[in-house]
Amino acid sequence: MTTRRGPLRFPRLLSAAACAAVVLAGCGSQPFGPHSGNAPAAGSPRQRAVADAARIIASLPRPPGAVRTGPIVSLTQPGERPDTPDLASVTQWWRAPGRPRTVLAWIRAHLPSGFALDGTGTGNGQWTDVFALPAVPGVLTQRELVVLAVPDGGQTAIRADAQVVWLPARPASERIPQDAAVVTVTPYFGLYPSPRVERLDRAFTVTDPAKVARIAALIDGLARFPAGTFSCPADFGGQMRLTFATGPGGPVVARVAAEYDGCRDVSLNVGGRNMPALRDDPDSWPPVQQRILAIAGVSWPVQPGDPT
Repeated sequence: MTTRRGPLRFPRLLSAAACAAVVLAGCGSQPFGPHSGNAPAAGSPRQRAVADAARIIASLPRPPGAVRTGPIVSLTQPGERPDTPDLASVTQWWRAPGRPRTVLAWIRAHLPSGFALDGTGTGNGQWTDVFALPAVPGVLTQRELVVLAVPDGGQTAIRADAQVVWLPARPASERIPQDAAVVTVTPYFGLYPSPRVERLDRAFTVTDPAKVARIAALIDGLARFPAGTFSCPADFGGQMRLTFATGPGGPVVARVAAEYDGCRDVSLNVGGRNMPALRDDPDSWPPVQQRILAIAGVSWPVQPGDPT
C-alpha cells in the first residue's frame, strides 16, 4: 500500500467527529442524474466546483418537520475535510423531529438518484453518512454530501456539508513544447525485470508528426495531481517513459514517466525542470499508457512491472 499526497477520502467506516467543512449557504432542490450528477458544464474548474457544491447542498432531502437554523453549537467545529485549497464547500444546519438514526435513514432513502453511500459511522454521540457523486474526469475529483446528526433536546440536530474538489488548470510552461517532433517510448520494468518480457515489450520511436502531436496532447490533457493525503494500491515500479525531442538525435525538450500501479502518477520534466506531478484519472479507461500504444500502433503484450 502506498501513501501519497492527494484528495483525502473518507474511509468506509467513519468517526462521526471527523466529518465537517467550511460554511457557505444554499437552498432549493435539484435532481441528480445517475452518471455525472448533472455537474455544471460551463466555467472554470473553480466556478464549476462552486456551482456544483450549491446544487449538492440544495439536493439535501428535508425530513418531515425539519427547520433550517443557524450554526448549531454541537455541530460547529469542523472535523476532517479534503486537505486541499481547491475545495468548494457549503454548509447548512437543520433541526428535525425524531432520533438521529431515524432521521439519517429517512435522508438516505430520499436522496436524488446518482448519490451512492460512501461511508457511515458513529462516535461521540454523533452519527455520520457520506454520500458521493461520480467525479467529473479532469475537472472535479471529489463530490460529496456529508451529513452529521446528533441528539438535540428531543429532536435531531443536522449538519450537511457539500464538498467539491476541483483540479486547477495547468499553465503553458507545464505542457510539452511545440517543437517536440519525435517521441521515444520505453518500458521500465521496476521490481520485476524479465528478459522474456523485455523481448516482448520493446522500446520504439514515433516520428509521424500527427501521432507525436496526439501523444503530446494526451499528456497535456492530464491534470495536476491534487493536493492532500490518501492511500494507493501497491506500486511495483512499472512505468512507461516518454522522451520528446526536436528530431531524431535532437535536443530533448521533455521527459514523462507514467506509473502503471500505485497512484498512477505521471512525472513531467520540461526543459530540464521538474514540473508538478500529473495524474492519469483513475476513473478513465483505458489508462494513458494503453492510449499511447494505440496512437502509436504498437502492442506491449505484458504490462511493465506486473508481478505475474
